[in-house]
Amino acid sequence: MIATSLLIFLFVTTLSFPKTGAFVTPLHSSSKTQQFVLQAHSEKEWDLNVAIVGAGPSGLLLAHKLLQSNIPVANIDVFESRADPRDLQKQQGSRAYALGLGIRGRSAIRTVDEELWAAVKERGFECERFRLHLSQKLNVKLRDREEGVEPSVLIYQTDLCSGLLDELETRSSDSSQCTVNVHYETFIKQVDLANAIMETNEQKKGPYDLIVGCDGANSIVRGALDKYSPPNTFQFTQRRLLPGCFKVARCEKMPPLLDQNSVALVLPESKALGVTAFVEPTVNGGCCILFAGKLSDASKSEAEGEEEEGQTGVNFNSLLFPDPNLSDGDIHSDGGLTKEMIFEQFPLLEGTPGMDDAVHQLLNQRTNIADSVKCNIYNAPSTITPTAICGDAAHATGGVSGQGCNSALIDAAVLVDCLIENYHPTKNDDNIVATKKAMLHQSLQSYSNKQVPQGLALYDLSFGNDGKILPIFRNIKAMLSNVIDTIFGGRWFGIGKKPLQTLLASSLDSFTYIRRDRQKYFVDEFPSDEEFVKQLESVYDV
Repeated sequence: MIATSLLIFLFVTTLSFPKTGAFVTPLHSSSKTQQFVLQAHSEKEWDLNVAIVGAGPSGLLLAHKLLQSNIPVANIDVFESRADPRDLQKQQGSRAYALGLGIRGRSAIRTVDEELWAAVKERGFECERFRLHLSQKLNVKLRDREEGVEPSVLIYQTDLCSGLLDELETRSSDSSQCTVNVHYETFIKQVDLANAIMETNEQKKGPYDLIVGCDGANSIVRGALDKYSPPNTFQFTQRRLLPGCFKVARCEKMPPLLDQNSVALVLPESKALGVTAFVEPTVNGGCCILFAGKLSDASKSEAEGEEEEGQTGVNFNSLLFPDPNLSDGDIHSDGGLTKEMIFEQFPLLEGTPGMDDAVHQLLNQRTNIADSVKCNIYNAPSTITPTAICGDAAHATGGVSGQGCNSALIDAAVLVDCLIENYHPTKNDDNIVATKKAMLHQSLQSYSNKQVPQGLALYDLSFGNDGKILPIFRNIKAMLSNVIDTIFGGRWFGIGKKPLQTLLASSLDSFTYIRRDRQKYFVDEFPSDEEFVKQLESVYDV
């Protein structure tokens, strides 16, 4: 119960951020593939044919950045297995929770321009408040509005992607020779990095000069990197964050018993239940309710159900979170009983408009389990197609850090920055094909050199020592420091420092800087920038 609550707390403490700081750095049609044309380029031999797998936030921002840059790009194909996010009928039943776009994600979007951020911002809900409800009558205000602080924007991923797509469509009025195609409901069957070909459920496309995987924790592009890279070079680990699990429901209005403008973490009446309700206000007065719990053995749940739930004789945890292998629509539970148990454990949710539909969403939704991902490098060797991975495809923390979307957007911006720094076509070149490929590989190696340390630092900051144990006296000292930081946070008399999540949320300090500054909490020493570069460039013997 405590662990679950802390995980959700870590996620929600990314809710507000200062205005200062910055970091270096389509489309409407009746068919599933939408198209538009942008800036033309003269030296056609140098023009790039780019494939982006995944039309989520980072994939779409990557397309924006490529089109905004002076990099000669002739064609961009974006492949997405899901439907167009603007197709409301096909989006019904979506279980995505509202993302918190903070200073890092906001800054990444603003590297395109302020207008793009404004277009995204209007689709979300600005929120800087957060309350922890320990019981029906007792709650603690953990965050409130601060002067000079720009709040985070809570926004559904579908709305974020719709805003990016609509803005891209608006910016396509000036025709050019660069064509962008967004292929929705298109499944990638194979990524052939030997021949730079993408095989979809409809056709084979390519060859591509550059392939970028923005396709999440179960990335097919990452799988291709693993397959085509030489043995013992590209390596990754992926694990399910068991026993934690969650489900999400969208409601048309906020619960009337809660602050309408505040995120709320609501603990159950039975503290041993192991389920919490995380309520996020969303645009137009609606809300998103995320129920976080843990999987348990079915027989144990049944045996303990009567004792744990009193008169109901049914275990709420197992009722709400059945076998995760069941598909959406294959889950059959009693809606009336589920609603009754929700109100019994979370009385602050009573009277929520649309709760019957919310229960229907929960019971027809597969139990969701997050994954963590860690890779030793984010680019391909020079012997195959120039390829890179971004966001959860490269580094996933399963929502523990609250920085997943924000860090993925940064990846996209930094990747294009590296292309701008290293891809410089020349007029007098006798072997354009080889030079083009070499420049692209150099760009992607630079991207790995910059972002792999950030991803590994965020992983450490999310999972701590990941099973390793500090010596007892260091552990006690670290625990005391955490308590002092949490209580004082450097706000009173200079006692303590800002807590970790505040550092992640309220500054653009790099993850590596924060990780090194908190070395006292870790068993293993974090490598220096120089050590990282040496290590990364030795993976493929650059």
